[in-house]
Formats: sequence, structure tokens, C-alpha cells
Amino acid sequence: MNAAPRRPLTPGLRLALPLALVNLLLALAGGLQRLGGLPTGLSFLAQQSLQHHGLLMLGGFFATLIALERAAALGRGFAVPLLCGLAGPVLVAGLPNLAMGLWAAAALGLLALYLWAGHSRAWSLPLLIEASASLALLMAVAAQVQGSDFALRWNGSLFLLLTIAGERRELCRLLPLGPLARHSFLLLWAALLGSGGLSLWQPALAARLAWPLLLALALWLLAFDIARRQWRASAWAGHTARCLLLGYAWAAAAALAGLLGLPQLAWHWLWLGFVMAMVFGHAPIMLPALLRLQPRYSPWALAPLGLMALSLLLRALGQLGVEASHLLPCAAWLHGLSLLGFGLLMAWLCHARRPS
Repeated sequence: MNAAPRRPLTPGLRLALPLALVNLLLALAGGLQRLGGLPTGLSFLAQQSLQHHGLLMLGGFFATLIALERAAALGRGFAVPLLCGLAGPVLVAGLPNLAMGLWAAAALGLLALYLWAGHSRAWSLPLLIEASASLALLMAVAAQVQGSDFALRWNGSLFLLLTIAGERRELCRLLPLGPLARHSFLLLWAALLGSGGLSLWQPALAARLAWPLLLALALWLLAFDIARRQWRASAWAGHTARCLLLGYAWAAAAALAGLLGLPQLAWHWLWLGFVMAMVFGHAPIMLPALLRLQPRYSPWALAPLGLMALSLLLRALGQLGVEASHLLPCAAWLHGLSLLGFGLLMAWLCHARRPS
């Protein structure tokens, strides 16, 4: 029996996905340069990537992927991920005002996509939580314009945290949650979103609230997410559950590092530990949705997750003052190798799944 022909990929998807990868490479180059993995002072583009590598990763890579997933699910709105993807190279080219305008438009466009989904399909609590994440992205743009470093980092983190929390809360419908779990989640959602707004006016107060709220969210997910019942499952279901649970542990560790006065360690454990575990875990789900590719399962898919964990531990040793000057550059290269390795592994597994 011949397989049904694949629908052609939309032009928006064909353009936005390469832009996401360009932003990822620019962010990695900036991160490598920051930790001594690349020579400094090479060029204007290198300096821009160094200065904005966090924003490139957040708004250029992650936001583009999230907007792509939403646009693909609705079959419309591919201009939104295009705006996200274009903003990063525009920023590196030395046009920050235009880049912020593109990201602000993308945040509003993403909010419109969520509102359209609710209007055309059905409203739900998870959908509202994910829609509120686009407001956090908009507040991150405002923080960048305002020049508030903490507000930028926290609202950017909230964009990712609320998006993931909304998706996981939707899957929690498969489990009967008690009143305590339901009500505590609502309180956490309100407190997290409120802390993002507060950070624009009172960053010092918001900073004192951020890490306890992150810890509370991580513990809630560890306690109530359906992943805790699926981590022993076979194939991709078990892979996703194991990635998620490790990611929640990284989020809890990041919160503890923040409470102990180690903010740089906390931010990178959150972004590279928690968020990348989410990416590694959800990639087998996103690939069929975005590219109509179904990867063959392999236990080796967990190897990049372990490599990322090793790189974050090396980074921690380097930042805590262990007398080894090579630790931070080594950690930076391992960050990049784990991402590159995962991408190559997924490409190989998708190719291996194709019928001969």
C-alpha cells in the first residue's frame, strides 16, 4: 500500500524554521564567546551575538518554535514565527529598535492566534495560560526597551514557563486532580504573571518573589504532571516523560541556586537545563506536526540530555570558582555539542524511519 502523499510545507514554515536555526547558531556563538570558547573582538556581528545571546535564544529561537507550533496547529498565522525569526538577525545587524518592534508585533500576533483558537474551537484554562505567556513575551520586549535586565530575564523565562505549564496542564486533564492541586495551580499562575508585571516597576521586589515562585511551580509539576506515571513507558512516551521530569528537577535546582544568591547559575540551569529538556522531550511530537516527519525511536535520544546535564555541572564548577580555567569553555562547547548532536540524531532517526 502506498503511503498518502504529504501535504507541501507552507512558505511561512519553510522560511521560519531556517530563521529559528540561524538565531540558535547566533546565540550559541555569543555564548561560546562569553565563556571563552571563541576568540573575543572578532567582528561587529560577533560582538552583537555576545551582547544579545540570551535574547537571541529566547526571542529568536524558542519564540519562533512556539509560534510555529501554534501556527501549524491552526493552519494560519505563519507571519508570527517569521517576525520572531527575523528579529534576531535584525538585532545582530545593529537595528535594535526595529528588532524590538518585530518582537512586539510577534507577541501580539501570538496572542491573537491563541484568541483565535479559543474563538474558533473552544476556550479552556490551558489555552488562557498559554495566551498569557504571549503577554510575558511582550513584557520582556518592554523590559529590553526599558533597560531592565532582571525584568527581561524573568519575563522571558515566564514566556517559556507559562507556555510549558499550559501545555502540561492540558495533559493533566487525563488525571483526576484534587481541589488543592487545581487551586494551587491557579494561584501560581496568577502570582507568576503578576511578578512579571511587577518586575517592570519594582524589579528588586520581583526578584525576591521569582525564585520561590519558580520552585513552587517545579514542585507542582513534579507532584502532579502525568509524566510521573509515564517515565517507565516504552518508546517516545517514556522518552518524553523522562526528559520532562529531569527538566522539572533542573527548574527546582535553578530556583534553589537563585535563592542561594547564584543568579547566573540559576538562569542557565533554567534555560539550558529545564527549557532544553522540554525541547528534547517534545521534539518527537513537534517534528510530525511541523515537518510531517516521524522519527524512529532510539534510546540514544537521551544521550544529548545527559551531555547537556554534564555541561551544566561543569559550568557550575567553573562558576563556583573551581581552579580549572578550561571548565567554562569546555562547558560552552558541550552545550553546543548536545544541541548539535540532538539535531543530527533526530535527522538520522527520521531518515531511518523512511520506507526504502
